[in-house]
Amino acid sequence: MSVKRALREFRAPEETAAEDRAWALVRSAKLAGAPAMRRRSKWRVAITPALVILAGALVLSPAGATVRRWISHELGVRHAAPALFSLPAPGRVLLSGPGGTWIVSTDGSTRRLGAWRQASWSPDGLFVAVAGGDELAAVDPHGTPRWTLARPAVSDPRWYPPTGFRIAYLSGTDLRVVAGDGTGDHLLAAGVESVAPAWRPGRPYQLAYLTGRGVLVVRDADTGRQVWTAHARGARALTWSADGSRLLVLARARASVYDATGRLITSISMAPRAPVLDGSLAPDGRELALVRGGDADDAVLANLDSAKPLLRPVLSGAGLRQLAWSPDGRWLLVSWPAADQWVFIRIAGRPRIAAVSRIAEQFSIGTSPGGFPRLEGWCCTTGGTTG
Repeated sequence: MSVKRALREFRAPEETAAEDRAWALVRSAKLAGAPAMRRRSKWRVAITPALVILAGALVLSPAGATVRRWISHELGVRHAAPALFSLPAPGRVLLSGPGGTWIVSTDGSTRRLGAWRQASWSPDGLFVAVAGGDELAAVDPHGTPRWTLARPAVSDPRWYPPTGFRIAYLSGTDLRVVAGDGTGDHLLAAGVESVAPAWRPGRPYQLAYLTGRGVLVVRDADTGRQVWTAHARGARALTWSADGSRLLVLARARASVYDATGRLITSISMAPRAPVLDGSLAPDGRELALVRGGDADDAVLANLDSAKPLLRPVLSGAGLRQLAWSPDGRWLLVSWPAADQWVFIRIAGRPRIAAVSRIAEQFSIGTSPGGFPRLEGWCCTTGGTTG
């Protein structure tokens, strides 16, 4: 018998009996009318590696009682789909990696746009800004270029929402802005940090970026007028909420949220050995999703409307990396490179989880996978609607 097969068929001592006891306990509590079982359940999916045997909890009650446990013999969510057959919510996912830039449609169909290193959606999803080497371009969802612009060391293009009339991008340590039709390219700021800029939605044309000295600046990209600033040394990512009311600033040990005037709304500190790897605001700006590494190794949610937001784990496992909200805010996509999986978690409505394996293989070129792709956004459906 092969080692792989032996690991797959291995059963922990008294595993079946332990599961039966857990279910018996839950049934007894239900029959007894335990208040914790009558309230709306909060849930968690956890997969924590211990050598090659992984244990996790699929659903947790408010009191934290385990509803179900299982043992998985491989890293990742057990019984994941072997391929991406469809998305659980309307919209399209944009991703980039060694295999280039791809679009995944709601029905699971995929299209490669070209050998680009980075990409971002236009607000209506009708175009994609792509970057590679010394070139910035706008392409349609079929990969056909609409215009190209040669600039040195291009990275991190971002469209202005909701019109797409501007694109901000980095050229080395310069922050530049170009019109959506490829004209009027100009320098906005020099000596900036290598962090993607972030447009404030619906406010022409306010752009947030980081200077090389760790200062967060919000500036009118057309007039050059400075709107407000804040100290943000060590920040790694900037993201506005869809309504432009909140700005998320991520650093290794902290997630900070500002309002549109620069007032700090909340700041969530992390343990020294649980760094922030990625974060994203829900479309309505009310919830914050974070991925933590190190000792935490989890994806968590925080309700920003609370006076003191608490982190609620929704997925645990070594090697989680990125997040993307569905356009309707009901699903959260978590990338798991270590397991070669995407994990879709339903946040609103009835709890559900759906995982897909062999992601690197599906978005590679040639016979061997080229590496795990990076999430670039889960956008609207064709025609500008968000599902």
